Amino acid sequence: MSVGLSRLDLRGSRARLAVPRVEDAPELYRMLAGRREILDWIEWSGPADAEEMRARARHWRIDTQGGSNYQLAILRADSGAVAGSLSLRGVDRGGRLDLGYWIGLEHQGRGLASDAVGLAVWLAFEALEAPALTACVFEGNDVSRRVLEKHAFEQAISAGGGGACATSACAGVEQGANARPRWSFVLTRERWNQARERAAEGTPAAALLPQRPLGFEIAFDELRP
Repeated sequence: MSVGLSRLDLRGSRARLAVPRVEDAPELYRMLAGRREILDWIEWSGPADAEEMRARARHWRIDTQGGSNYQLAILRADSGAVAGSLSLRGVDRGGRLDLGYWIGLEHQGRGLASDAVGLAVWLAFEALEAPALTACVFEGNDVSRRVLEKHAFEQAISAGGGGACATSACAGVEQGANARPRWSFVLTRERWNQARERAAEGTPAAALLPQRPLGFEIAFDELRP
């Protein structure tokens, strides 16, 4: 089963997650187009022009509202300015979701990525009832690796495992021109719940403490098989 999100506003101390706004497309295009510092680490070559970015933003809203994939805007909590994008893509019929994100260069180094990932994990497990989250990271992207590990993701295979990601979300891109070694990470609902229990007990494991939004508004559309 999948559920659409007609409205979403998850608020953290540094970042917010929201349904994409088409009016943010020009700023997303400016932050992403031709920026090798970002594009070299994600599974997209970037928009060809501003119109493609607007078209994608419209489709992201449709996908999110329809529950096929959740494509969300990362906003700065202090100003509301769009700072990047985050996706939760369906991996299989079991409800597993694959996490991906990027942050604009001028917004990096402010804790937005970690805050956004923590909010996305809460959304996936608490609201969307996913059994597990996966993420694939290109080898060498140590910043994203540390962000995932902070939120209790575990590496599924070693870096020397030939680059074949353990999650099916990466299977379609393992071949061809963009075939590069990846690290595969997994976070199960069980592991996340265990981290919540440790937090409630006051266990000193700050690196694995689950994040909760400071506030949230969510409106669901009907369930779909």
